[in-house]
Amino acid sequence: MRSGNATSWAGTHCYFQHVGDHNKVIFLDSGTWQGFLDLAGALRVHGVKVARVGLRTSSPRLRAMQRLESWVLGPLSREVDGGREAGRPASISPAALAEVTGVHVLDMQIQDDLAISALEAEGGVADPRRRVAAGVDPMVLVDKRVQQLWAQKADVPTPRTWDTACSDSFPVVVKANVGFGGRGVRIAHDAEELAQAWAELTTLFGQAPYAQEYLGWAPSTGGVAMDGEALVCVAYEGRPSPGDPTGPPQTVVAIDDPVAVELTARFLRTLGYTGFFCLDWVVDAQGSPRLIDFNARVFGSWVALQAQGFDLISAYLHTLGLGPGPEGRRGQFGVAEQTMRYPCPTADSVKDVWRWRADSLGVVRARKPWLGQRWSTAMRVRTEIGALRALPVAIRRRAPRAADQDT
Repeated sequence: MRSGNATSWAGTHCYFQHVGDHNKVIFLDSGTWQGFLDLAGALRVHGVKVARVGLRTSSPRLRAMQRLESWVLGPLSREVDGGREAGRPASISPAALAEVTGVHVLDMQIQDDLAISALEAEGGVADPRRRVAAGVDPMVLVDKRVQQLWAQKADVPTPRTWDTACSDSFPVVVKANVGFGGRGVRIAHDAEELAQAWAELTTLFGQAPYAQEYLGWAPSTGGVAMDGEALVCVAYEGRPSPGDPTGPPQTVVAIDDPVAVELTARFLRTLGYTGFFCLDWVVDAQGSPRLIDFNARVFGSWVALQAQGFDLISAYLHTLGLGPGPEGRRGQFGVAEQTMRYPCPTADSVKDVWRWRADSLGVVRARKPWLGQRWSTAMRVRTEIGALRALPVAIRRRAPRAADQDT
């Protein structure tokens, strides 16, 4: 492999290497994932080709968004069915998956529920089995209940768990075994709510869920590992906007949490895991972390951590054989890094919409050198479209309040 001149890139170095005209990273999803868009932009900056296997849809709105995102994610093959818009888990046939992958694919970043289809395909770069060591149940990559079992093998604490619709304490969290983005999660405060949530999730997902004790949230941990060793691992938390406390995080802050980092390393070593990872934790009454979720893919906050000096992109390129890996410099803790929030969160006024627009365009300007011109152009266009769509909603929300004030 050849490397050219290195240029600074948010705490890393950009090594433009010869990876061949056809070698690429493929993104497999059923809808917009900001983490995928950010990673695709970064890979383009580093000279790596990208492509997308996305949702088969007749919706003009979704097709228009796919065309816009293709500026970043590359050529699009529409082979995925289901997904959030259809209200059911996404899927892709093994034949379609085999057709879009081959010897020239370096890696696939796969949406959580689509990893089930990838496991069924068996073999090739799309097969998630290659991310874990021999003898490890590959369902640990997607099934939350299996993750709990492997956490126990790694001596990593987890919350109390019930596999039947009964509990001796409340509240509890009822979860589908496979889900993402909060879908397939219910909070039950008593036995009646537990039975109702159990029935709902069993009907929706076709298999019984499980329940866990409800504990307080803790920082997540994320990074990149190779053969079970964490190349980069950092604890972080997403902080919502003061005006939208239940909405998506407005900022990401790296936290110096050696206990959570050590537990993460222990879990990864047990799996022999390779790739991006994100682990979600809660804390018990004694303040000790307990693992609740393992995401075996790139995660949305990675680029905010990269901006704080944690060199995830060099680590990921190293797992692909495309660079020397991170240089070991430590990032900054306690610094709030702005995120890309889309669509525009609920706005009570036109001023709120314009503030969201200004914040979003500020993030785009700051990250353009890292994520590239194509990413920057697509995100600017998306932001303007989002603002135009949010304005009428904000005006309608404001009108009743103005009428109440007049009376």
